[in-house]
Amino acid sequence: MTRTAVHPVRVPHRQTLGARGETIAAAYLEGLGYRILERNWRTRTGELDLIVRDGQVLVAVEVKTRSGAGYGSPLEAITALKMSRLRRLLLEWVRASGERGSRLRVDAVGITLRPGERPRIDHLQGIS
Repeated sequence: MTRTAVHPVRVPHRQTLGARGETIAAAYLEGLGYRILERNWRTRTGELDLIVRDGQVLVAVEVKTRSGAGYGSPLEAITALKMSRLRRLLLEWVRASGERGSRLRVDAVGITLRPGERPRIDHLQGIS
């Protein structure tokens, strides 16, 4: 009998933390009545974490997750250049998806996860 060792694929902590934050952000937004249209939409020029519909508004949501406050608020990591790129990516998604007649917005959701505590969620609407 031949045995093959199966080694789990190691996912960097940052990726698992980010994925967990995106899941929390999606649930939070759904709780507000937003409808999730797409997650982790990628092109050669970048990625949109979440694309949601808030009534008649299409929203690109940038999610930043931190495991503590040692590096500041998660939202501090979103620069003016990043906001501009998110806006361009949202326009690209609209063209690719065929969505019409909606206003556009870019939001940011910061998630702070600390052991033994409920996640802290900060939501900024219309950052770009």
